[in-house]
Amino acid sequence: MKTILTLLIFLSCSFSNIYAKEKPTDQPELTDNNLETYYIGKKKKNQLIFNTDYTTPVLSYRIYSSGELPKHDPANWVLKGSNDGKKWTVVDERKDQTFCSRFQENLYVVQKPASYKIYMLEASTKDKGVLILADVCLYDKNLEAEWSSFIYPNIDFQVLDPETEGAKFYNKLVQNPDEYIKYHAKKVAEILYFSADDPMTEVKNIKYTLEDKKGVSAKGGSSPNIHIFYSTQHIEKSTKESLFKLDFETRGVLYHELTHGYQYEPKGCGNYSNNKTFWACIEGIADAVRAEAGLFDMSTRRPGGNWMDGYRTTGFFIQWMKTKDPDAIRKFHRTAKDLDVWSFDAAIKSVFGENESIEGMWNEYQEFLLKEAASK
Repeated sequence: MKTILTLLIFLSCSFSNIYAKEKPTDQPELTDNNLETYYIGKKKKNQLIFNTDYTTPVLSYRIYSSGELPKHDPANWVLKGSNDGKKWTVVDERKDQTFCSRFQENLYVVQKPASYKIYMLEASTKDKGVLILADVCLYDKNLEAEWSSFIYPNIDFQVLDPETEGAKFYNKLVQNPDEYIKYHAKKVAEILYFSADDPMTEVKNIKYTLEDKKGVSAKGGSSPNIHIFYSTQHIEKSTKESLFKLDFETRGVLYHELTHGYQYEPKGCGNYSNNKTFWACIEGIADAVRAEAGLFDMSTRRPGGNWMDGYRTTGFFIQWMKTKDPDAIRKFHRTAKDLDVWSFDAAIKSVFGENESIEGMWNEYQEFLLKEAASK
């Protein structure tokens, strides 16, 4: 098992998964919700037993690649079910699978679901070499049910400064940039909207460039055609700690910028450059999406500030609202479309009722942060 410096990361295993807390026999690294710990198997076929008394069928599952070389990723496998550990039935089979990056999840819908007590994943790499996996998550829900009709954008990925160290590090992290960006586009939409059938801000084309210049990243253009740049200088800084740190930062930045493509813009309150309410809403929702994806170090969350401060201060506040309503981010975001004159107070009232106010909600959030700080 390989363990690097642990950073905070949220794995999709942690929601809608009644099996997430269960441990398969002999390979605890596969269910520890930590992409820095790996199951290191053997050459050719590996049999991974999930020896738990399941009570409902597994309907979908996720497999996560490690931070090691792609040649160690699983490429061919079958998922089997059994009630006695002796007679096994194939419920899903995949061949010639790839992962678009390191620490990447691939989601699969089980082809032949049925009720079994035990599950086994028989997996091998493309060349029958040593298998290395980060995590496997089994779910009792079809996680694709609401999103199978999602329309992916077209991607134009360009490395404008390929000789930089940052570009080389990015290439080590991301093997298929087009699929990587498409994956994150869908994940952003899943946080902002209830399903792929919701009225959605359309993003048709994304030009994504790696450039040797100062800054971190920025979104240009307007939907349906947007441009995102990512600084190779920032990539170099993020890589100094570990490849996992680079992954954490790269995904987080991408979540934020893609949100600017998919989010509604508030009405009746000016625009980004001339109105602070508009700006705080736009940047706050973008960082709320990043926070919801688990791609902020939440220890940086502190009492103080104001809901109009934008970015993390506003984003953490919006994401905290999920403690009051699990759909709070989606509902709050939808107010930008529904309200003719948008304000934070009007949005709070729309989501939580006329008796609530932005001042009251903010004060409640501050009390939560003070208690959190006192408990540390």
